[in-house]
Amino acid sequence: MSNEANMHGHAEVITHHEVHHDEHHVHHHKETFITKYIFSQDHKTIGKQFLITGIVWAIIGGLFSVLFRLQLGFPEQTFPILETFFGRWASGGVIQPEFYYALVTIHGTVLVFFVLTAGLSGTFANLLIPLQIGARDMASPFLNMLSYWFFFIASVIMFSSLFVHTGPAAGGWTVYPPLSALHQASKGSQIGMDLWLVSMAMFIVSSLLGGLNYIATILNMRTKGMSMTRMPLTM
Repeated sequence: MSNEANMHGHAEVITHHEVHHDEHHVHHHKETFITKYIFSQDHKTIGKQFLITGIVWAIIGGLFSVLFRLQLGFPEQTFPILETFFGRWASGGVIQPEFYYALVTIHGTVLVFFVLTAGLSGTFANLLIPLQIGARDMASPFLNMLSYWFFFIASVIMFSSLFVHTGPAAGGWTVYPPLSALHQASKGSQIGMDLWLVSMAMFIVSSLLGGLNYIATILNMRTKGMSMTRMPLTM
């Protein structure tokens, strides 16, 4: 009887300890809406952030593509609605040469860098790397979060360049000198080009942080027994 009482008391102590531990665990990891969805460090949420931002830029870049191809497809026609939206850049319903080049520049920039590089790579790398190598998360969730927010800052700066009085960057999406290097080359090589360069600097920081995180995660956090030759080919 004494042994049974001791065993029963011991079980009560263990049960009480486990419940207390669980309560502490839940309290410690309680997240707000901002930490869970905005400044999230979870790789799946960050992948969704990259995806949504990439989709927005795909719509903007695709719209610019439609505009300058519309001008190419119907060179003799005028589209008064363009003047309504773009003012002097489409006076008389015809896209002006300077603005045409700006559309080509921003279209190429956002499709190559913001959609294909950040949108697709950022989405699928963040979503799939931990899942395919058996890791709980990325090597540095904090740097992973920063990689997205540097991309977001780059997006805001690039988008704001569309509204400056001299127009957005218009040196071609490759941004070769002298058009990109000299302010007097064209209106699109002035403030718009400066904002383009700052935006791309932020984008490069984002790509660097993301890339280092991807490599560190794959090399150091793959599950036991998964050698380099046993990993999925995409990894």
